[in-house]
Amino acid sequence: MIASAAGAGAAGAVTAAGAATANGARGAGSGAPWTGLQAVATAIAIAITGCQRGEGPPPPHPPGPTPALWFGGDVHLGVAPRGGLSGMEGLLDGAEGVVNLEGPVGAGPGFAEVTPAGVRLANPAGSGAFLRANGVRLVSLANNHAGDDAAGVDGSAATVAALEGDVVPFGGAAGRGALTVGGVDVVLFAHDLGEPDVPGAVGRELAAERGLTVESFHVTGPPSYLPRAELDAAVEAAVLGGADIVVAHGTHVVGPVERRGGAVIAWGLGNLLFDCTCTEADEAIVLRVELGEGLRAEVIPVRAGLHGAAAGLSPDPTGVLDLVAALGGSPFERTGGVGRF
Repeated sequence: MIASAAGAGAAGAVTAAGAATANGARGAGSGAPWTGLQAVATAIAIAITGCQRGEGPPPPHPPGPTPALWFGGDVHLGVAPRGGLSGMEGLLDGAEGVVNLEGPVGAGPGFAEVTPAGVRLANPAGSGAFLRANGVRLVSLANNHAGDDAAGVDGSAATVAALEGDVVPFGGAAGRGALTVGGVDVVLFAHDLGEPDVPGAVGRELAAERGLTVESFHVTGPPSYLPRAELDAAVEAAVLGGADIVVAHGTHVVGPVERRGGAVIAWGLGNLLFDCTCTEADEAIVLRVELGEGLRAEVIPVRAGLHGAAAGLSPDPTGVLDLVAALGGSPFERTGGVGRF
């Protein structure tokens, strides 16, 4: 378990309230905080962690040689790329971005089709160049929308071809991803948890690697702040296999963060850029990890860019950090609206 008995009980209370909110209690484009949820999370987090709140804006990272990765959550770019990232340069500059791209990439406009039968997503032409211009270097394709049909587009091989040259795709049809970041060789794997025997696949692929390894897991299901059983099993396999960084996404809401042994784990990143009426969840985090000795990690509270809006730093970082802390996991030190652990 990732939470203590006290933390698990508190997180359960937060989950029930949060699930209702993530399912539409907030209006589209609303800038209001989750007042009731935030109050509960604040009280629980202070009781559990005793952390001091940071004040003022997050300090930018000083220039230096330490290579880094940042991990954002779910991305879907709608009919045409728009929005992007705004006001995050001081925290993300010098790091290579990694996101989960929901839906194939087509040769023309994208779409987000929401019907009683379900949701179908396709991203527009130019998605790779748009993501690269916003600091993204690596893109996971392993999710439940990877095979959604787009007009005239094979949702697998054609997507890989459309992205290559701008970003490095991995997972799904792309398979193993690799990139050298500031002299550090990084290998990335991604799995949709609807695949058969994900823990077994994770163990086998990690056994063949010797560099810094990342496992990215996509969860399909209703919004939940606490990990589903299949995610627990996948993360356990990744840690046992020696993964250095493990991230999860797919339910569109945040989860706890944790250090387990030498591994850094983010159990839920939330949305980053999502141009679809199928989600209104805009409370999110970005995980930034410096790849030097010890893997210095930071939780950066973010307001996701929904319906074509830009993503940016959260207007209420204390509330987001309170929520993440209340869900259990590992304690973190707060400095200027960022959690370091």
